[in-house]
Amino acid sequence: MRNIKRMLGPAIAAIMTLSALALLGVLMTPHWQVEAETGHIRVTERKTAISSRLGRTATEGTYATKQTRVKVDLGGGVSVNAIVRQPEGVRGPVPACLFIHGAGTGKAAEVYGDLAGALASAGITTLVPDKRLDTYTTFHRDYKAMADDYGRSFDLLRSWPGVDPARVGVYAESEGTWISSVMTASRKEVAYSIMTSPPVYPGRSQMAMAATAYLDRVGAPDGIRAVIPKLLGLDLSVLGLEYADFPALSYLDGLTQPLLVNFGTEDVSMPIEQGARELIEKAGEAGNTNVTLRYYPTNHQMRTGSSLSKPGLPLEPHYTHDLEDWINGVAMGTDAHQWATPMVAGSQPAQRFAAPEEMGPGLITSLRTLLLLMAGGPVLLLAALIGSVCLGLAGHGRGKSEGKIKPDRTSPGFGRSMQARLWILGIGSLAVLALTCLYAVMVVGHALSLNGLSPTERTSWPALKVAAVILALILASVLADAISGIFPTHARAMGGKGQVAGPGHWITFALTAAGSALILVVLAFWGLFTI
Repeated sequence: MRNIKRMLGPAIAAIMTLSALALLGVLMTPHWQVEAETGHIRVTERKTAISSRLGRTATEGTYATKQTRVKVDLGGGVSVNAIVRQPEGVRGPVPACLFIHGAGTGKAAEVYGDLAGALASAGITTLVPDKRLDTYTTFHRDYKAMADDYGRSFDLLRSWPGVDPARVGVYAESEGTWISSVMTASRKEVAYSIMTSPPVYPGRSQMAMAATAYLDRVGAPDGIRAVIPKLLGLDLSVLGLEYADFPALSYLDGLTQPLLVNFGTEDVSMPIEQGARELIEKAGEAGNTNVTLRYYPTNHQMRTGSSLSKPGLPLEPHYTHDLEDWINGVAMGTDAHQWATPMVAGSQPAQRFAAPEEMGPGLITSLRTLLLLMAGGPVLLLAALIGSVCLGLAGHGRGKSEGKIKPDRTSPGFGRSMQARLWILGIGSLAVLALTCLYAVMVVGHALSLNGLSPTERTSWPALKVAAVILALILASVLADAISGIFPTHARAMGGKGQVAGPGHWITFALTAAGSALILVVLAFWGLFTI
């Protein structure tokens, strides 16, 4: 009977601790998750060629081109460099195209040269400005202000000699399509819009889809993928990432211009089917059915040779020809019913995950709170370590001055195995937290390089979960023994004695238990107690 009573307390403590951590894991999980994409687009025409029924258009290489470097005044004493490429020997005013940077580019001399040069040789004047970088950082981006800046370049292009101001449009890639959406919504003089690899949805939503797709591609454990909604549902204002919630969809109501949308089927970061349907529907609601959609067997940058965006990769060979034929076709006045080629064509897309339309946090609502929790545990354990060292030094001093005295139940110290368990709990908690963070970084590295995880790397996640459970059981045992020691009658009934004696040891115990508990809460956030 005494053995049963002795086991009952730790068993109850273990059940309560594991249940609490599992419940916290559930409460920290948002009500939404990244679902599978179910609305697929069926492509029946594999050829991406574009032609108008109104007549033939100039082909690539028809004209020699001239390149001019200019400065664009953005106001307030700020200007950016830009490159104008224009066809030579063409008769009459020509259409023109302004290029808008995506997230990874900034200098006109380093990007779009192949695209802009090809378009110019087909009779289309192009302007590629530098991105304004003094107001553009990792943590701050104002897409409306950026649209105003690009508007200065747009106005310059419309006034350029030989350009027809009524036939000037915009070409944007990736993040740049948010900027071009602002421009098309506010500037009705934009004659057409080309969106290549557009995220379509707000950044937070698109990133949730992209991160899940990348992790799925490399075979990341379900537990790691389940963290994505928890992280991307947080308030990120501590980093100043307000642009993650840029209301991208609201600007699509102004898509009244002819629209060309291009996606690469090897691009797992964009909503290549869901986003395309959204653009077609938004344009249709605005009365615009002149939307052409093309899919290429390419990466995010319309280049072949790798699913990743790497320097030096060649453009898809038909891409620039299709751009030129579409722009020149629009310049001729081609409407939705006057294209000789299908509105949707190219490689068959296969988007696996959908960008969530509604997002929100779980029990932990902000990144600031999560970071405080992650830092709080190690800080408390550091304080416990300092306290333990101080207690050891104090005890050593007492031993020298008083001689060897056999300790009794009231002597300051830890009973039986308490000290060993506290050391295991503290060091183990820090180790598992560090290993979890390192594992997450390792998985992210695999995802960014699209290298699948090895079998050993996959089994490391269950090993971390087992380690976390063991730590929770140790925490439960030390709490049960410490509590039993507070009540001497109960302690004697349990066949033991107090496990902690002395104020200094109680403080060290409390710091160790609290620090480890905080780390276990963080591990619950990371899904290590999820069944």
